[in-house]
Amino acid sequence: MKRRLGVLALVGALAWSTPAEAQQWGDLVVTFGVSGENYDGNLASVTVPVVDSANDVGAAVGEVGVRGSFWLLNRTNTSVQGSFDLGMRQFLASGFELRDYSPRERSGRGTLQLLHRVGSLGVLRLTGDSWRRAIDDRPPMPLFLQPGYTRYRGTGQFTFRAVDGVTFDLAGDVERADYQTPENYTQIRLLDRDSRGLEVGASWGNEWHVRFFGSFRTVDYPNSSSFDPADPIRHDETLTVGGEWRFSQSAAFRADVGLEGIVNRSNSRRVEYDAFRARALVGVPLPWWGLGVNLYAVVAGKSYVSEIQFARLVPGEEADNASVVYLDLNRALAPNLDASLRFGYTRAETDIGDAYYQRYGTSFFLNYRPRLR
Repeated sequence: MKRRLGVLALVGALAWSTPAEAQQWGDLVVTFGVSGENYDGNLASVTVPVVDSANDVGAAVGEVGVRGSFWLLNRTNTSVQGSFDLGMRQFLASGFELRDYSPRERSGRGTLQLLHRVGSLGVLRLTGDSWRRAIDDRPPMPLFLQPGYTRYRGTGQFTFRAVDGVTFDLAGDVERADYQTPENYTQIRLLDRDSRGLEVGASWGNEWHVRFFGSFRTVDYPNSSSFDPADPIRHDETLTVGGEWRFSQSAAFRADVGLEGIVNRSNSRRVEYDAFRARALVGVPLPWWGLGVNLYAVVAGKSYVSEIQFARLVPGEEADNASVVYLDLNRALAPNLDASLRFGYTRAETDIGDAYYQRYGTSFFLNYRPRLR
């Protein structure tokens, strides 16, 4: 029943009392892709009862996806926009010790967003998001696939009118995440969480845009123990401060750089850490054959407060500490068809705290945009 709630909410929005002629498509993209990937690491999947990890595995991947956006209401002071992103990836993996795996990943996201201008004070943004992810035949490390889950999040943000060129914003959100628990992976239930967050930010600039922000989040893990008899349920508090800089000279050239520091404290000593994350996105046109290039990089680091000998993590919790690099070459083949060749690298924490795996991959994508009336 829970897995259908996000879809029902989206269908309900489509049936809203907005006149049919007011509904307009913003974009629709159909994507086809194939990939070759290699994973390596000196790993042991200690958090599951059946051990079938390896130092080096490979996978061939085929995927298909469709994403789009549409306006339910688009007026001068009020607008309502919906969007969706659906996809499926099929893996053929080899290199494990006991058997080869054929994991299939299905995912979907639905979003509804209301924008309303509140007189001369500023703009109110209300957003509802739902995610659904399912994994069949999930393999052990080092071929990491985030476990299946259902997530819901509601966000409210108010962006105040600029004063002396500076714009302040205030946002709050609540989120719930429920993870699937396939056979032999019951530890994944430890990831179920309820969270609440508050963020304040200040920004300025147009072509050169700068924003600084600070956020505070509390997270409850109802199925995770703190190992403290006086306070047995795990509760985390996370403080994040950071900034970002954006530059856009044209539709073809853009740059985005961000840096943030994270302090996580908990009533469970094993998950207390300090971390940082730096990211950069650069997109530039090349002077040959209509090519463009995008470079995306994230560098992350984590330092645990306490040295603990046993495993700190359960499968899925490691995804918050990944360093990623993507180099993407793209070219338009037709007015509504483009192709891209992507080279990717990932280094992320394994099921064991402070131990890492690496992923190398090459992908080819075709993106088709049907003509919409």
